[in-house]
Amino acid sequence: MRPEESLEKVVCKEATEAGWRVFKLAFPGIRGAPDRMFGRGGRAVLIEFKAPGKRPTRQQIKRHDELRESCGFEVRWTDCLEDAREILGLEG
Repeated sequence: MRPEESLEKVVCKEATEAGWRVFKLAFPGIRGAPDRMFGRGGRAVLIEFKAPGKRPTRQQIKRHDELRESCGFEVRWTDCLEDAREILGLEG
């Protein structure tokens, strides 16, 4: 399992236990979409998971900016468990 997949798996498990609904995103034919959407209490957060020390690609940054600007979505990325927990308000 790739490092970002391990991070994603842990975050999804913790988020589900904390009452978040978790959805795997697929945008057929569109590159750079975030990996997951987390929803709870009227808040929806789209998160791109990266391996430790890695950053989003230019295409991902472009797509994330587009989702923020045209749709008003909260789009974040993370390469570590602590940041993901902070984004979703999870206890460690």
